[in-house]
Parts: sequence; C-alpha cells; structure tokens
Amino acid sequence: MVSIKQGSIIKINLDPKQGHEQKGYRPYICLSHSVVTKYSNLAIFAPVSNTKRDYPFYVPLRDTETTGKVLLDQLVTIDFNARDYRYIEDVSDELLISLLARVKVLFEKG
Repeated sequence: MVSIKQGSIIKINLDPKQGHEQKGYRPYICLSHSVVTKYSNLAIFAPVSNTKRDYPFYVPLRDTETTGKVLLDQLVTIDFNARDYRYIEDVSDELLISLLARVKVLFEKG
C-alpha cells in the first residue's frame, strides 16, 4: 500500500457515517505534516468537491487526475487506517505550498 503523506489525495469511505461526516467514497487531500501521523493514527484532510461556488478557501485543483476544489474551511481529522480508502495521486509541491499558505490563515489571530 502507498504511504499517505502531505499532498496525497485519497478516496476514503466514510461509511458508516459518524457525526456530521459525509457518506460514501469522497476525495480528500492530506494536509498534515508527517509528524502528526508518525505519533498518532490520525491525519488532517480537506475534502475535494465539484462545487461551483467561489470562495477564497475553495482552491481549484490543477494538473491532477482528480477534479474539483479543495475546501480548506472544512478540515477533518480522520484515522484513515481504520477506514477503507484508496490512494489516488499526489499534488505538485507548488499546489501543496499554496494550499498550506491559505489554510494557515484559518488559524491566525483575527
């Protein structure tokens, strides 16, 4: 199995639904640093959606097989090893750096 790392896109099965999670296979991109998964069974992901809405925290994917926008304001922490998932692809370093710079704003003092 491919090692999931920062910038990896996976399709993960969130069935059975837990809490407010969406059901079924959906694409997610891993944004957490490797230190998170090294010391826990968790990783931080942002969902990918084909929404038509434009919003500063909805970033279109570029140069990927996966289509849609990364929804940076809807981060989730998932124990992906406890779920059924499939590795899809990794995004470019350029796109990953752009996503991380934008998501950082969500955690700055406002």
